[in-house]
Amino acid sequence: MESALSVFFICCMSVLSPLSGVSDGELRGCPPSPNCVSSQSMEYNFVHKVDPIVYTTTRKVAYERMAKYFHESENIWIKEEKEGEYIRVIFFTKVFRFPDRVEIYFPEGKQEAQVRSQSILGLWDIFANRRRVNQFRELLAKE
Repeated sequence: MESALSVFFICCMSVLSPLSGVSDGELRGCPPSPNCVSSQSMEYNFVHKVDPIVYTTTRKVAYERMAKYFHESENIWIKEEKEGEYIRVIFFTKVFRFPDRVEIYFPEGKQEAQVRSQSILGLWDIFANRRRVNQFRELLAKE
């Protein structure tokens, strides 16, 4: 019974996770469940840690490239957009329409984008969030 409650609690943590957005120049943290990745997780947190997305273009070009991708893609709802700085979207999986929350923050003075991707429902995402971040990395690596 205790283990069932523990699993239920961990599953619900993704729904009850910290709010979205940028606070003091950083994205909010991930819940304890393994269905979230963030470039601003602690270095030794191998469950949630991904590297920031480094780009060689200007901040404006990188932001516009990501915004264009989100605006032109299907199954994506743009929830919040701060021009040149921050984008928050909801991805919906193609078959079951499960929602995933994605945030990209472009800090000023750095040629890197901080990213956070989290499955809103479920305990594990079968590495979908890591694959998504790698797609963003490839998109911003294009010259």
